[in-house]
Amino acid sequence: PLLTFETRSLPRGSSRLSMSSDAFFGLKVPEGQDRRELYKSQYRAIYTFKMSAQELDGAFREVLGSEWTIKNDERVKYVGKLEVESEGQTLKVSMEDYPEAGMSALKYYTIQNYSNPAK
Repeated sequence: PLLTFETRSLPRGSSRLSMSSDAFFGLKVPEGQDRRELYKSQYRAIYTFKMSAQELDGAFREVLGSEWTIKNDERVKYVGKLEVESEGQTLKVSMEDYPEAGMSALKYYTIQNYSNPAK
């Protein structure tokens, strides 16, 4: 037997997930076009968008606001890694572009510190 799935659109501005799903350690996730959350854990979050890496970069810069600062930007043509900082907290961000599919990906990572193991 075939499985069928029903998808429903939510009204603009509403979310079936809590507001915390739109942020990763306080760093907001751009709304973007057709945003999909592929994976989220306490260490990283992965999102895809139906937009180019250049468009994603613009949306990402909007959510940075004045709270977050770009520290180390190693990207070339909007693709690659960067670090952002807010109030002493640093997160790693990665942007990937898939032009043949008209999509891009955004990944947020925590910087894990192994010098102080949990007790």
